[in-house]
Amino acid sequence: MITAMEIRNQQFRKAVRGYNEDEVRNFLVRIAQDYETIYSEYAKSKETIQRLEHELSRYHRMEETMNSSLILAQQTAEDLKATARKEAQLMLEESKRRISDILMVYQEIIKRMNLFNTELKAQISGQMEMLEKNQRKIEELSNFFYGRDLKEIMERLETATVSQDQHD
Repeated sequence: MITAMEIRNQQFRKAVRGYNEDEVRNFLVRIAQDYETIYSEYAKSKETIQRLEHELSRYHRMEETMNSSLILAQQTAEDLKATARKEAQLMLEESKRRISDILMVYQEIIKRMNLFNTELKAQISGQMEMLEKNQRKIEELSNFFYGRDLKEIMERLETATVSQDQHD
């Protein structure tokens, strides 16, 4: 690439019918100045581009990191959801099992209570039969002791006396 210095130092051969040297020199000075300005702007632009490319690269890395973090967070959230669902399912199954066990215990208690009631009824029934038999015996004895025949015997005993003639 040509430099501003090369433009300034450029020498042209003289010709008989050539251009005005002062005009050419002034033109070359202006071109050199414009070239220096453009070159300086180019260098600044190149530096800015490099800086921006570096920042862009950094932002791309940050974006990749954020995307990776987001993906990891989504995976973690999905894993947590799946784990929570599994735990909830296990808890539900355990609860169902415990409820089933408790219901079976209550059913067993009801069976035993029914058996106890049946046995108690049988015992009470036997006791009632004995009570009724005793009541019938009491009635029979009451009828005997309070009956007419016993009254007559008692009355005869009261009137009975032992006579002396008979023993002598």
